[in-house]
Amino acid sequence: MTGNDRYLIHRLVTLGFVVMFLSTTIKGAYQMYFVPLAEHFGRGRTDFAWSGALFMLVTGLMSPVVGALSDRIGPLRTVVLGAVAGGVSMLGTTAFAHSLPVFILAYGIGGAFALAAMTYVPMGVLVDRLFEHKRKGFAFAIVTNGTSIGFIVLSPLWIALQPRLAWTEAFAAVGVLLAGPVALLAWFGARSMQQSGLAQPPAIAASQGGVWRQVCRDPGFYVLGLGFLGCGATMAFIDVHLVAFWQDGGAPRARMGLSLSLLGVLELASGLFTGWLAMHWKKHSLLAGFYLMRSVAMLLLLASGSEWQTVGFAVVFGASYLGTVVVTSMYCFERYGAAIKGQVFGLLFLMHQVGAFASVQLGAWGYDRGGNYDGVVAALALLTALGGLASFLGLRDRAEAAAGRPVLARTRTE
Repeated sequence: MTGNDRYLIHRLVTLGFVVMFLSTTIKGAYQMYFVPLAEHFGRGRTDFAWSGALFMLVTGLMSPVVGALSDRIGPLRTVVLGAVAGGVSMLGTTAFAHSLPVFILAYGIGGAFALAAMTYVPMGVLVDRLFEHKRKGFAFAIVTNGTSIGFIVLSPLWIALQPRLAWTEAFAAVGVLLAGPVALLAWFGARSMQQSGLAQPPAIAASQGGVWRQVCRDPGFYVLGLGFLGCGATMAFIDVHLVAFWQDGGAPRARMGLSLSLLGVLELASGLFTGWLAMHWKKHSLLAGFYLMRSVAMLLLLASGSEWQTVGFAVVFGASYLGTVVVTSMYCFERYGAAIKGQVFGLLFLMHQVGAFASVQLGAWGYDRGGNYDGVVAALALLTALGGLASFLGLRDRAEAAAGRPVLARTRTE
């Protein structure tokens, strides 16, 4: 590898980080304006939460599509499509500011495709094409820590701006940002990859149906899927309901901002640390530990002290936030190979987002009927605990599969 190649790889990793950082604006704007938007459209939280629930579900449905696109046309070209779609969708919500159906369709479908096409699935494919096996986990952690920095920097900013800036202005700003600078940067990155030869896939990808027929015979896929179901459900609760949960409990605005920033700091540290741990520890134990930490974090939300519900939760949840994604991405590459990794990871993200869909809607339903989120929080703690147990037991036999020959390839040839 020449010095120019190494320099280009570093630039592309930085670009991936920046894209992940700015992609958080899609969910951040919705999260901070959730209650004002419900009031603006004259609906309760259950009715309005359908927009967020649809967003979560469609993100999952789009993930296999995004994975197939990433395998075929390249990850950064996929990012360009997502950024343009996200910009148009966010601007569309402001152009029809009094139409709830338009908002639901624009944000719930267009915004969902944008997020899927700008985050974990294409970035996993990007890292696979840029790095050798031993460095993939750490590189993926660096790229995806863009979301951590987004929490650290943008969450307090959203909290400060929300009382001063109308939701239409915030959504319009996000739309211009995505359709303009983000799409342009990704386009230049894709062109550089093409000119250098890094954009070439390692093999011809299989069809979506062929991929599903392969993975459905692997019990490990269902174990990874169960864990990712809980991962998506807990992340979605944070994205949509956490601020409202804290506001209902009377948490001071300053403490909420501090907790969200702390969550981002721990997410950043744990993401990088996970990349290193995954090269030295058994990954099935590591993945199980992260899910058990996630379960403890959800239980802390039910603690009686307000500090435990905010700061304590942020510390434990933040420490587990990216670990599940990084280790699952590494499992995907090792078990299924580079040629179909994007599609398999997309299928797992579909399960991730099914959990997210259920969490968003059940959280709103539970609040409107019981006046609190306690039942949903307890269910999420149980689900992530089950994911941890399944990961420890179900992935143990093949936890250290050799990277040179994916599990499915061995199954077909032996």
